[in-house]
Amino acid sequence: MKETELSRVVFYSKEDMSSGSHLRNGETILKQPINYDENNINNILELYNIHKYIHGGMYLTSWTHEAIHLYKTKSQEYRKITHKFMSNIDDSNIDILYNALERDYINTFWELFNNQDLHNKISSNSFVNILSNNDYIIYKILIHKKIVDKYDIRIRDFLISFPKSAEILLSTYTSQDQFNNKRLYIPKTLSTEDKQQIISAYLDSDDANLNYVRLIQNTRNQTDFKLSDKIRLKAKRLHESLINKYFSNNKGIRYGVSVTFSKNLDYIKNYFIDETMIINYIYNTDFINQQKDEYSLYLNFKLLFEFLDDQNRISLVSKTSQLGTLEKVIGLRSSNEYRTGTTFSLNNMASIAQLAGYNEIIIESNNSLENIIHHVFTKSFQDLYKFSNNATFAIPSKDSSFFEKIRILAPEFESILKQYKLFAEEGVIDFELLQISSNPFEIKDIPSINNEKYIYINTDNETEINCINILFSNQTLLSYIDPFKDKNYDNFYEILTKEEIKYTYYEEYQTQYLDYLVENNYILINHENIITPTNPIKLIILQDLYQNEFASKHHFSEEFKKEVEEMINEKILYSDNSLLSKPEQAYFNYFLNKKEFTNGLDLRNSYLHGTQARHDEVEKHRNSYLTYLKLLFLLLLKIEDDLYISNMNK
Repeated sequence: MKETELSRVVFYSKEDMSSGSHLRNGETILKQPINYDENNINNILELYNIHKYIHGGMYLTSWTHEAIHLYKTKSQEYRKITHKFMSNIDDSNIDILYNALERDYINTFWELFNNQDLHNKISSNSFVNILSNNDYIIYKILIHKKIVDKYDIRIRDFLISFPKSAEILLSTYTSQDQFNNKRLYIPKTLSTEDKQQIISAYLDSDDANLNYVRLIQNTRNQTDFKLSDKIRLKAKRLHESLINKYFSNNKGIRYGVSVTFSKNLDYIKNYFIDETMIINYIYNTDFINQQKDEYSLYLNFKLLFEFLDDQNRISLVSKTSQLGTLEKVIGLRSSNEYRTGTTFSLNNMASIAQLAGYNEIIIESNNSLENIIHHVFTKSFQDLYKFSNNATFAIPSKDSSFFEKIRILAPEFESILKQYKLFAEEGVIDFELLQISSNPFEIKDIPSINNEKYIYINTDNETEINCINILFSNQTLLSYIDPFKDKNYDNFYEILTKEEIKYTYYEEYQTQYLDYLVENNYILINHENIITPTNPIKLIILQDLYQNEFASKHHFSEEFKKEVEEMINEKILYSDNSLLSKPEQAYFNYFLNKKEFTNGLDLRNSYLHGTQARHDEVEKHRNSYLTYLKLLFLLLLKIEDDLYISNMNK
């Protein structure tokens, strides 16, 4: 790379951590009289990038008000110079100019090409010549609708033969790109058949990427992007082959869980991470054996295994906040996938291992987990909360195979849902009404018997979302400031609540975020420039919601409930009254069906329609059996929470 390229000013985004360095490079040019080489495309485009910084309100803290005013005036001149230069590009000079273009200004060139309608001056032949000689720029071109519409047929012809076209299609129609949210436009003349041909050829190639192959498996058909079952099967087989190829001799990063039940311990439960990165859970068998009644044995799923948190939220659900930065940006995900990461996988492994070990202990005491479910749903809830006294739950025989047990548990799971739905709506379980009703329902249709059961951040409130991201996101860099850089605070809220920070600690391009929070009454700046939160309770609630995606208002103190009501009135939050929160509904749907998520395990439908594993695949049926037990206990815990809140509010 040339030295001039290293010192060039490039605008990436307001959030980019290199903005300060680029602004300092731009300052050198801004201080000089406007003097430029009208034949040097890179010098011209550099002026435009400086304009984008100034136009975006990004300044250095060292700049005076007079300097900022002067630079704003110069910035407008830079924009005019750029516009004049681009308007003089035509077929006669575009090849020479483009070949002289430095790499950092390719995006800027096509942005201006699109915005200034150069496609009306540049012929298809000239455009195709540039594209053919620089095929990587297709990614930069497809973000500009007017360019794609103008050269539609020529871009379609290019995509048919371009080796990476399948990846472009999958990124456009199916993937969740956490790193780049720019929309790609596909030529209208690229037909469904063309797209299928591109995908099939990609799977046949030697360069198929494991992430994209997985994406083909999990993509959902759309109006303008459909994949046949044969293509999906081809993708499935290739995915299995690539997994074996890549990982058979490569152990990668080791992680996992170990669950142990032991006697003669001086504690009830403990956990630690060993030197091999295995999380070890240890539980006291003596403590469990002392519990003789079914209700106490049932409560172990909350108190011992911690399936619920202190607000009785299911702790096993996947949360965006638990995804590491690399998990968010590396790899590809279908937009219709249930997003899982390392934390979710570890929690799932642990919960199944806990159930398996606990089940053995329960069996040794001449009891069963199914009997515990039966007792709690048909007896304990009645005694504690005056739940309907005719609730039922059928138990499979202890000698049944795992496959046979699932065939009993699956419809009984549905029955519990229907029984509680009737109870919430009618106050009683009328089995005649239950048997007559044939209307289909989903988990999200099960109501709570409590108003405003859950609260969520209102994502339609753009101003509040911006404030929340500034406060809690680890991408704003507001926590990385002198004199606290060595403390590695994760976000602005964390440093705000743990340190005394001053407005003057921040660069000018950062203070726009602080000003935004001041303007929206989230922080105050006193006469000593010290920053403090305006309403600490409000921030505590928002921080909890940012981390957990929902909250149970009825588990808040009265002071916090009052604040929640104000936030609902201000359209910052909204509430609903379903039995399960939205993340919990998603968790159940991930395991039970594929209606919401293309990567769902589909346990309910596979056992209902006979598409489950073969009868002799015992381990798979065992895992499905334990998963169904887990979902049943989670469902009972959520029903109990609903009944408890109702009794508490009376």
